[in-house]
Amino acid sequence: MEVLERVKDYASRKVIEQIIALLRRVDDHRILQMLSLAKRLTNDQEVKGAIDRIREFIKTDHPAKQLFYRIINYLPYENLVKIFWTLFNNAWFVGGKKRDAFEEEHGYRPPFVLILSPTMRCNLRCKGCYTLGYGRKYELEYEVVDRILRECEDLGIYFVTVLGGEPLMYPHLFRMIEEHPDIFFQVYTNGTLVTKETAKRFNELGNVLVVISIEGEEQETDSWRGKGVYRRIMNAFDHLREAEVLIGTSSTVTRQNVERVSSYEFVDRMIELGSFVLNYFLYIPVNGMADFSLMVTPEQRDLLRRRVIAIRNTRPVFVMDFWNDGPYVEGCIAAGRRYFHINARGDIEPCVYTHIAADNIHNTTIAQALNSRLFRAIRARQPHNPNHLRPCMIIDNPHILREIIAETKPYFTHPGADEIYTEKKELMDEYAARWGELAERIWREEYRDGKRVVEYWPEEGGAKVAFCGSIGSAE
Repeated sequence: MEVLERVKDYASRKVIEQIIALLRRVDDHRILQMLSLAKRLTNDQEVKGAIDRIREFIKTDHPAKQLFYRIINYLPYENLVKIFWTLFNNAWFVGGKKRDAFEEEHGYRPPFVLILSPTMRCNLRCKGCYTLGYGRKYELEYEVVDRILRECEDLGIYFVTVLGGEPLMYPHLFRMIEEHPDIFFQVYTNGTLVTKETAKRFNELGNVLVVISIEGEEQETDSWRGKGVYRRIMNAFDHLREAEVLIGTSSTVTRQNVERVSSYEFVDRMIELGSFVLNYFLYIPVNGMADFSLMVTPEQRDLLRRRVIAIRNTRPVFVMDFWNDGPYVEGCIAAGRRYFHINARGDIEPCVYTHIAADNIHNTTIAQALNSRLFRAIRARQPHNPNHLRPCMIIDNPHILREIIAETKPYFTHPGADEIYTEKKELMDEYAARWGELAERIWREEYRDGKRVVEYWPEEGGAKVAFCGSIGSAE
């Protein structure tokens, strides 16, 4: 098999051979066998701990087990092998060893994920999009993208999220995925350009998760993205599902749609349409046209937090709540701690929402940029707040980001990117203080030593989340 030809270590090769063979016919016993074998591919105690937690899920009827079977029963065998090879073997095991070696030699560690926006071109003009300030003309030449991805592989970064603009407008999208078969790609798309042909191409590549942006039902989605977009998104789901492509969804959460996108009705609909992953991203006013009326209230942010916990306990889907999941990653993950962003101009930004940079990929390497004064200053202050429900240096601890900007003097990566740090800094401070007051109470009442000790379960008949006492974390 092609993937085995790239394994040089004999012991690892034999383990991978056994795992690939077990993928042909999967049951509980075989999954447990695969997990035991996987532990032999790593010395990383954090990874081994994650594998042990997965084992416990498989031994129960937890929705995580159901999610495993949803994926296994959906993907063709060849694509299951590609997902194992890229997402697990390379990103976790091979990549982990490379990141360990780099850290031992250089004193700082490459992150797990690169976020790459190869183009700013887009066929939509979505309300509140965090990229509006950049404009649409910027695009990276393929030679630059290819170099970026080769540097990632050298550093042990095998998980690459592709944003935009609209990635399907980047003329080299499929080429970059095909020419880097050892990387797992997560492609975020508005869905309107997904055809039967593009879905078939994603299936042929196999090392990819296609994430469709959707803001609720037809009314919420079209009001954010444009009339008729929702129906085109439904067609995209059909094409991807019929082609047996791994599907996810992403929602920008605002004051107007938070209850809808966090409801069981919406989640169940996304699962029915074929989604295996749900991503929630709060609207953040970073595009140079800040609209604070779109930001969720503190109470709404907490509602989303509680509902996500309930969804994880009851639905077979992987859920990520980018801000409220701070406790699971011990605060901010930007500036190369866990991830960073390269935009379509080549600016190397701490995260997709932090529109400042000290370096451009045209003039430096990833390794050098990760050790920039800007990135070091951010990492030195992480987690920014001992309350990990307040992880963000933009909306939760804005005084810290202003301090970093004053100290390291980065450049802003588009016109207007400075407004929330200058003319609107009081509004940011006010928002941070309002959430901070509620977050401190939640942290005291529901978390011990950074771990959640309270669970929430939904009422099956509706979207309400009910408190069910201190029964320990299921994470």
